[in-house]
Amino acid sequence: MGKLTYLRPRRGDIQPVLVLLTSHRLDCFLVCIRCLERYTDCSRFKRIYIVANALTPEHLAMAKGFVARHANAVLLERGPRGLVPAVLEAQNEIYAAHIDDVIIKIDEDLFVTPHWLEHLIDGYLDHAERPDVPLVMPLVPISPPGRHVLNRFLRLSYPSERHMFVGPPIEENWVYHRWMWEKLVHENLAEVYLRDAPPKYAYVGYLTINCVIFDQRMMRLVLPFPTTKVAGQTTTDEKALNLALAAGHMKVAVLGRSLAHHYSFSKCEDYLRSHMPLERVWRFMQGLPDAPVVAPRRRWPVVPGELKLLKVGG
Repeated sequence: MGKLTYLRPRRGDIQPVLVLLTSHRLDCFLVCIRCLERYTDCSRFKRIYIVANALTPEHLAMAKGFVARHANAVLLERGPRGLVPAVLEAQNEIYAAHIDDVIIKIDEDLFVTPHWLEHLIDGYLDHAERPDVPLVMPLVPISPPGRHVLNRFLRLSYPSERHMFVGPPIEENWVYHRWMWEKLVHENLAEVYLRDAPPKYAYVGYLTINCVIFDQRMMRLVLPFPTTKVAGQTTTDEKALNLALAAGHMKVAVLGRSLAHHYSFSKCEDYLRSHMPLERVWRFMQGLPDAPVVAPRRRWPVVPGELKLLKVGG
């Protein structure tokens, strides 16, 4: 009897659905979509959903501008502010409509880098037949999985600065947030790390959901997400995915050779903004040399007119 042969699809044959969640950080959203448009052929996506959660008029105008520039983009306006019920309800609808598609989900404070999509799809294809690895994510330095994968590199490369990258959980470690961004911007940490040709993949048993690719293997385990708050029940998509990973003894593949940058967890955001403003991050993401920040420190967000470098189309 003949043996069935399965040909691995070419990367171009995969048309993922992109889901981008945005709510209250207009400046982050602007950097996010500028990086997305700069480093991605957006026509590669089957559909792009901008899930707009209770946006201000200025923020909504920017989201509508992005949708107007891309024929495959759709704007979903949902309120009130918060994951439950608005955002999770929108995700339930999208994932149910695309249960047979490949999904990429990113947050408004996640900034992609050159060739990110090719690397992510390649990682997905390498694990598409593995039920024990249903999720793939890029290496995101400011995330628990990213910090775990970078551990050996950081210990060997910065032994005298160990106190800067160990300590409290990443989600509340403002020292690590600032230190990592300064290393990325001023000392080219990403290039130094990639220069040594690190392993293609690392595997962890948990994820942060600011950038991840998955398909029905995971969707059938976690959908529908809860849209009402019930005592003792998980109310975030990230917790639902992590509970499913733990229950199934499954792993997440972390790309060892492709980075994406998460700006900040909420507990560290105000501090980070005063030391690594988003305008400086945007210059870094464009590959421009750093410039001194002469504006006085303040709490962000600022009004859209002040975002000179971040202005869409500018």
